Amino acid sequence: MLVAHTPSRTHRLALGLCLTASLALSACGPAHKGQLTVEPAGASAEASTSSSDTPSSTPSPTPSESPSSTPSTAATWSRPSFTVTNEDSSVWSSSSGRIQKSDNPDITLDEYVVNSNQDCFGYIATDINERYFITRNAIGDKELSDIAIRHQPKLFSDYQITQGPTAVEAVRDDSGNFPGYEAAFSTTATISGTPTPIDGYRFNRRVGERGIGVEVMLMCPQGTLIGLDQWHTILTGIRVQGIDAGAM
Repeated sequence: MLVAHTPSRTHRLALGLCLTASLALSACGPAHKGQLTVEPAGASAEASTSSSDTPSSTPSPTPSESPSSTPSTAATWSRPSFTVTNEDSSVWSSSSGRIQKSDNPDITLDEYVVNSNQDCFGYIATDINERYFITRNAIGDKELSDIAIRHQPKLFSDYQITQGPTAVEAVRDDSGNFPGYEAAFSTTATISGTPTPIDGYRFNRRVGERGIGVEVMLMCPQGTLIGLDQWHTILTGIRVQGIDAGAM
């Protein structure tokens, strides 16, 4: 059983940080009172494979001369119906209050806190976006997922991949697995006006044929990140139902 939430380093982290999931654009301002914020993706967002001072938080597809997936023959997009659930609470458990959720029905987000260290918290987020389907033959799932996991969210600075990205088959779906990319990262987040070092893990997969994205992110104050085996326990406990993603 989780104890009642009391002010702590984690609470200060949440109060001072407005984070954008790579799945969605975010507006961050005084009205959000420092909560982590996930809002709808912008239809006109431009793709970017490099960092900038104010990057778009959803890299949109750009043409590729060598798509990583077989071209689709589907002519029209049907809005998918799927769910993503956490079925293993041995490492992290459902939480609330750290992330301000979007009212957009195309964005879902569930937040979690690590049982053994509540300074560490994160989320599972999903995005439904027809843009992924429209551009699926110009850029494949593999490339788009790689771009997304390398992209620096807003209000992060000095975002660095410290391990990976590495292809991983840990998350499950209707076919047995939901392949994607994982990476360990370090970054600096502005917390209560003070730059604060953060370490974390990140998983991302875009499925162009279905027009969806799934991201898992875990963040800890530097020096308190859980082990890779525990991160993999988190991933293997996640199930995507209603989708057979196939290979990247």
